[in-house]
Amino acid sequence: MKTNKGFSMVELIIVIAIMAILAGALAPALIKYINKSRISTDIQTGNTIATAIQTALSNEGAYDAASVYDYGSGATSWVDLNAIYDTATDSFMTAVKDTVGAKAPKVKSKKCVGKGTNNTTGGPFEFALNRTSNVVYVRIGGSHLVFPSADSCLTDDTTTHSGTAN
Repeated sequence: MKTNKGFSMVELIIVIAIMAILAGALAPALIKYINKSRISTDIQTGNTIATAIQTALSNEGAYDAASVYDYGSGATSWVDLNAIYDTATDSFMTAVKDTVGAKAPKVKSKKCVGKGTNNTTGGPFEFALNRTSNVVYVRIGGSHLVFPSADSCLTDDTTTHSGTAN
């Protein structure tokens, strides 16, 4: 009498093939959900940065210190948050850091943020502000607005752009 002590090689190959087919079918959906999560995180971080800036502007000392970051009514001048985060010691940036956190936030999404100097994953959040009208803008990738509203390429599921710095 012969006893079966395991699976045959053919049975194992069939199971592995089925698992590979399932993984191949599920991987694109998983990647899509991961990218959506990263984009949502970046938009939320942009909102947090804008809220922190607006909160800091309500403090008189921080409002005065923010004059170096103010673009006024002229052309927009973007400030790289990562570049000044650790070095700026004025009361404005201290108030912003107290709300945002100890470390400068990094861009997590890859959509709309192509490869290049200002367009890399892990790159900077940038802000522009006008103290007089209390307007704050936050962008990523050198040209993609996340606050006050997200650019369409960040919210459109069908498009992935290489991104260009403006």
